[in-house]
Amino acid sequence: MAHVVRPLIQLQRWHHYFSAGAVLYRILNLHFPSPRSSNKLPFFAFLPSLNHHVHFRSRALKQSDFPSPSGSNDSDSDSSDIIKKSRNEKKREARRAVRWAMELANFSPLQIKRILRVASLEQEVFDALMLVKRLGRDVREGKRRQFNYIGRLLRDVEPELMDGLIQATKDGDQSKFQELCGSETLETNEDDEQQEEKIESENDEEDSEYNVDIAIRWFEGLVNKDIGITNEIYSLRGVEFDRQELRKLLRKVHSMQEQEGLVSSEGNGKPDAMVVSARRSLNRFIRGLVKQLPVE
Repeated sequence: MAHVVRPLIQLQRWHHYFSAGAVLYRILNLHFPSPRSSNKLPFFAFLPSLNHHVHFRSRALKQSDFPSPSGSNDSDSDSSDIIKKSRNEKKREARRAVRWAMELANFSPLQIKRILRVASLEQEVFDALMLVKRLGRDVREGKRRQFNYIGRLLRDVEPELMDGLIQATKDGDQSKFQELCGSETLETNEDDEQQEEKIESENDEEDSEYNVDIAIRWFEGLVNKDIGITNEIYSLRGVEFDRQELRKLLRKVHSMQEQEGLVSSEGNGKPDAMVVSARRSLNRFIRGLVKQLPVE
């Protein structure tokens, strides 16, 4: 009986040995893969305890919290466009304000006061405009700086209102000017008129005899429709002036003179106030033009 039981016990031991060896062989193969099986997944992929905390996709950056690179680029480009538009807008506003300053300087002190009063501007703007009107033609750099300074004072003005006031003053359209004034009544102050005449007389005294002679010759030539004088003025080079504005002022003078001739033929020899105003505006424009002539 013993010779039968002993082989069975040994067989069970050998079976356990070979089974344990097979398991060890499999573990060694998992830890140290052969070159032929190098394309297989690493051994920790089969271990659930290690693979439990490895999530390459589920815990990545969230789409909702972090924008994509393309979205970031779009937002950056939009912000840069806004900044660029803002800078361009500021440049346009600055150039427009300087243009206002140059146009206001061509008006009489009384006209400037009326415009500034409607636009609710301070005395500082009027004083700056009076200063630039007194500057001679040989101080171009000083004029440029002064116009830039006045432009900075005018940047907060409502554009539509200022454009309308300047255009109405150029056209002599009192009804349009009064419409822009709104409820404010337009009054002519005698002190303002006296101040205007005083400033104009001071400007005449400051002008040289040469400038006065040229201004008188040009004024009389334009009023009398002298072709030579007209060609001389419109062919000027190196001097910037509004030719269209000059034509408009000249047409107004001629129109008022024709009306004055009709009135005087009826026996009324008193000059019309509209004619005097038209001639004064033309004379003021010509004096400003003469001041811009280069010094010889």
